[in-house]
Amino acid sequence: MPNDENQKLSPMLNIEQFYIEQYLLDEVERRPDLIEVRWDCKVTKVERSTKEVLLGLSTPKGDYTAVTDWLVACDGGRSLVREALGLELKGASYEGRYVIVDIELESDLPTERLAWFDPPSNPGSSILMHRQPDNIWRIDYQLNKDEDADEAIKPENVIPRVQSHLDMIGQKGKWSPIWITIYKAHALTLDRYEHGRVLFAGDAGHLVPIFGVRGANSGIDDADNLAWKLALTVKGVASDKILKSYSDERVFAAQENLNYGTKSTEFMAPPSFAFELMREAVLSLAVKHPAVRSLINPRQTASITYTRSALNCQGDNSASFRSGPSIGGVLTECPITVVNGSCQLPGYLTDLMKPQFTVFCFTEKGELPRELNSLLSECRRLEIPFGLVAISRVKPLAAEGNVAWDHSGKLFAMYDARPGTCYFVRPDGHVQSRWRETSGVVVRRELEFILAAGTAD
Repeated sequence: MPNDENQKLSPMLNIEQFYIEQYLLDEVERRPDLIEVRWDCKVTKVERSTKEVLLGLSTPKGDYTAVTDWLVACDGGRSLVREALGLELKGASYEGRYVIVDIELESDLPTERLAWFDPPSNPGSSILMHRQPDNIWRIDYQLNKDEDADEAIKPENVIPRVQSHLDMIGQKGKWSPIWITIYKAHALTLDRYEHGRVLFAGDAGHLVPIFGVRGANSGIDDADNLAWKLALTVKGVASDKILKSYSDERVFAAQENLNYGTKSTEFMAPPSFAFELMREAVLSLAVKHPAVRSLINPRQTASITYTRSALNCQGDNSASFRSGPSIGGVLTECPITVVNGSCQLPGYLTDLMKPQFTVFCFTEKGELPRELNSLLSECRRLEIPFGLVAISRVKPLAAEGNVAWDHSGKLFAMYDARPGTCYFVRPDGHVQSRWRETSGVVVRRELEFILAAGTAD
């Protein structure tokens, strides 16, 4: 995947799920004032009313009932909450089955994703392989239609198959299996993720094929979208109608992810002779014809633009922008210099983002309109998470508050900005609106609009 010099992070970071789970648990345990973990709990009953949700829970020490204002169901692809509410995922499931094997292997192979179609080590099917941290390699190989799944994942059948593949690519080092499972591609989603006071996120709401790495990534995006909206609702700062926008935006994102994931799945595991014939044509032509190679695009994950969100405001003169992130899109990354007093440090635009509404003001020397500072003080008094960032076109000698210097000149150009241009950004990094010129009155109107969830009340 091509690297972009403007990015803080490389185009693909491949981290095992158990690391992510450990990092999340570590952070949870640092916040016992906010979060309590209850292990060995199984949901046995879910009952809803207009004001609360009742949960029946079963544990080895006995059963009990819990009552909550809001329930976020993140209980995976076999969601008991989804089942208890009688909800059904809709979409397509594919016949192709893959054995997934993580192995420990010391190798000097480059860090890249590799795919083999009809290789000698797996005739008639395909194999995927990529590097993970700590000398762990993931190998996915497709089973033939006549193979028994239970037999296929037994170590005595997996090990010879993996060894055959390693022999084929010239890897002679010692290796050992770490994890073995089987996978079948699903492209499924709920119609809505908001059902009264029950909200669905991650695999409980949608199942995305593994091809294109949109599964866990889209679950993280769900959390990023929902957390600030639910927090503002619980605090009484925003209308609870804002939670409908969570469902609308993330169902739209799921459909986008499913469209891309389905295309990749149909290429990796053709569901019919016609798809298989098309794949063979693309692979054979791509050897000599570069123009065809884009059809083998792995379609990796990409940010979603909420083009039809009810929260989107069409900022003053928005149509006059020739470039820059559009309304509903995410911030375009760019290197900047962070100015803190007389100290200046290299950084990136996203370093200036916090879990709050942020107005990025493009200025000549890092100065902010006085009325925006007044609005900042008012928001702090009302406990509305709000911040200001000044982007300076020239090098400031010193600055107070959040100030960044566009030392490369790239940022102004990328955002089609001039002194006075402002971008209003949501806590999840999506652009709410943008203006050529702005004022405290305009920003206040935008803030009130989103807290009212795009409604008149």
